[in-house]
This record gives sequence, C-alpha cells and structure tokens, in this order.
Amino acid sequence: MKNYVSEKVMELAPRDIVSRSIWTEITEGRGFEDSYVQLDLRHLGEAKINERLPGIRDLSRSFAGVDPVHDPIPVRPSMHYTMGGIDCNPNCETEVEGFYSAGECACVSVHGANRLGGNSLLETVVFGEVAGRIAGEYVKQAGSSPNQKAVNNELKKQQDKLKRMQKGGGEENPYTLRNELSTIMTEKVGIFRDKNNIKEGCDKIRALKDRFRKVRAIPHTKKFNYDYIWVNEIEGNLDAAQTIAEGALLREESRGAHSRTDFKTRDDEKWLKHSVFKYTQDGPKISYKEVTLGKFEPEERKY
Repeated sequence: MKNYVSEKVMELAPRDIVSRSIWTEITEGRGFEDSYVQLDLRHLGEAKINERLPGIRDLSRSFAGVDPVHDPIPVRPSMHYTMGGIDCNPNCETEVEGFYSAGECACVSVHGANRLGGNSLLETVVFGEVAGRIAGEYVKQAGSSPNQKAVNNELKKQQDKLKRMQKGGGEENPYTLRNELSTIMTEKVGIFRDKNNIKEGCDKIRALKDRFRKVRAIPHTKKFNYDYIWVNEIEGNLDAAQTIAEGALLREESRGAHSRTDFKTRDDEKWLKHSVFKYTQDGPKISYKEVTLGKFEPEERKY
C-alpha cells in the first residue's frame, strides 16, 4: 500500500482506494494465482486477533481454510454495498406518500459516492428511528383506512405474476443468468471502468433481461418456495445492474468508488449531482437531482 498512499495510512485507506490498489496488483501480475493478494495479520498475535478480530478469524478458517494466526488471508475486492438506494429526504419520506425508506436500502444522501467504514450505523440506528417516528405520526394523522381497491388490484397483479412464473414454458435457467450477470458486472462495470466496457456491459444486461422472460417454470408449492424468492431477486438484480451500468456510462468522471480510466478526475461543475432512476415499462429512466451541501465543501482527497 505504500506504493499508493502515505505510509501513515497504508491498508487503513478508504475502501475504494484499497480495492483499486489490490486490483492493480492483481491485474499487473503481482497477485497470487492471478486472483488475490494476501493480508498478513500474524504480527498481531493470537490474543489480539481473538480479542479484536474473532469474526475475521472464523470467516478465514471456515471459507478459506486459513487460520490468520499462522498464515496470511487471501483477499480480493468484491461488491458488498451500493452507494445509493431508494431516494428519500431526511425524514425518510419518498415521493410515494406513506412509503418510507431507511437503512442500507435508502439514499438519504449522508455518504455521497463513497461510504466510510462504520457509517451503516448512521443509516440503520439514526434513520431507523426517524423513519419509525415519522411513519407513526403519518398513520395517526391519516385518519382513514387504506384504499382497499388499490390493495386488491396490487394483490391480483402479484397473484397473476406468480401464476405466470409457475406456468413458465421457457428453458432458461435463472441461476445461469444470475452467474452471467455477476461476471458481466465484475468484468465490464467493475472497479475500473471505461466507455467501451460499460457499453458492452449495458448491452449484455439488456440481453439477459430478454432471456429472463423465457425462464423455466418455478415449483407450485407455497411452503418454503425459495425458488420463487430467488428468481424474483434475480429479476430485481437485473434491474439494479442496468441502473448501475447505465448511470456509470453517462457519468463521465471519477468520483468515490466510480473510477473511469477515460475520465480520471472528478468534475464537480458537471457531475456534483445525484443520479435518480425511476421504473417504467420500457426500463429504468434516469434523471438528476442537485446535491445539498452541508458545512463542508467538496475537496480533493489526498493521502
């Protein structure tokens, strides 16, 4: 890490910088098996690892067969969080009256393009309390029962969708599509991005969405029907991937975890704004929303 940041920071640099550093080492041939680097915790000793990093030790032994007390841990970057989510205001209110969003599914704009480690507590604990309180106040003031007709109409839509999925006559395996999507996002819209790769990724995602319409039928059972849950999730993953890829293609700059090799600098004049996608029958449509700046103005990050 001393080749990428100050020796005072090293592996404690922000996760996007560490990820890009690791990926550079791997792609330039300095990784192990062209796949990973090694994180060495042996100098900490068993007592400190057990005290401060017991979860890391357990994961390493369970999934990599490596005990960090004695051997380095194989590591590589992966996606585990999205800098964004359902658009809402500081009261966790969305554009849909009575619909609130809090936690990691929400975008209340407290993180920007690169969430700091541990800030998920702010999203869940602070805004969880806010959402619960504001939603409770809304219910008390609403003064009427839900629109039963609207509820019944939506219920019928979901029942009809379930029937279509159970009668599906296609031959596409949804889990094959999921695995292909994972590969596309890693290779085309991954840690380092450029116009040609992102565009190719967008085209491939749209092709997967077309193939998804021809997935094989799911089981009819209503008990423990995980296939129904997972296939629905894959459909949602395709939509989410499309918004990520199309948003990345249009955003011609580098900001936070969005790193374009063809636009290497941040451009606040053109791109200090949120990308907002809305669902339509023809696919997600993008618009933009200004960023509300607080006490601190954006400035270049230096380490």
